[in-house]
Amino acid sequence: MVDLYITPVAGKNMARARAQLKRDETVHALQAMLAGLAEFDPQHTPAKARYEVEALITECVLELNRQPMVRSLFETLAKSTHAAIHYAPGQEKQLQGILSIVHKALSRDAANVQRSEKEEREHRKAALQQKGLDALKAGDLPLGKATLRILAEDFGREPGLLVQIAEWLLEYKIYFEAVELLERAIENFPKEAKAYGLAAQSYRTMRELAKAETVYLKAIQRFGKHPKTLLNLAKLYVEWNKKEKAFITANDAWKKDNTLTEAKEIIDRFA
Repeated sequence: MVDLYITPVAGKNMARARAQLKRDETVHALQAMLAGLAEFDPQHTPAKARYEVEALITECVLELNRQPMVRSLFETLAKSTHAAIHYAPGQEKQLQGILSIVHKALSRDAANVQRSEKEEREHRKAALQQKGLDALKAGDLPLGKATLRILAEDFGREPGLLVQIAEWLLEYKIYFEAVELLERAIENFPKEAKAYGLAAQSYRTMRELAKAETVYLKAIQRFGKHPKTLLNLAKLYVEWNKKEKAFITANDAWKKDNTLTEAKEIIDRFA
């Protein structure tokens, strides 16, 4: 390994390329090598620094020739397992031209692989969704739940999907699994307002009133004292027989929106 005594921009780029090659980040390494070669001016670089940069280029080229993506490209283009990139000091411009061709080819291949992986991912997502929904419709709730859980685990990082899966489950009164997903959505995507309402209503249906209260309070903390949220919280307190809280919360809702007749009814009931 060569230690840089003087580190011009070319040397820094080559050092970065060397590190990227050791991590098999071939396309990024090629970009760094090309940037380094573009900056390298042997005629105006002090001898020691020039030698160090040339040594780095040599090391990078040797490592590049061992990269699986590069080996595969050479075997395809040159029909040979022995084809390789060669470099000697003074051949920087020739090397730059060759690396530009290799970079373009590998970038195109990487884009194709990425597109193929995306298409495969979307196909798998659609297949899991369809299998899960078909199972629910056919009355096979265990299979439907299991399949939609896999969908959630594999694709739950996509905004909105956890809430959507929970809605499908709620259509079949599968509350426990639904609220698990809704709680995950609230934690991972706290701006998805729909998750709060569905989770709170599900907990109320399950008679988990303390958990429903917690969700409503989280929604108020996140989105502010929306009158309908306050009304729903007041109705929860009525179900819970917490009369004072029901009265205060309904009164807050009524003050913000005096068209909420249900809030007025709760106020009058506990006045």
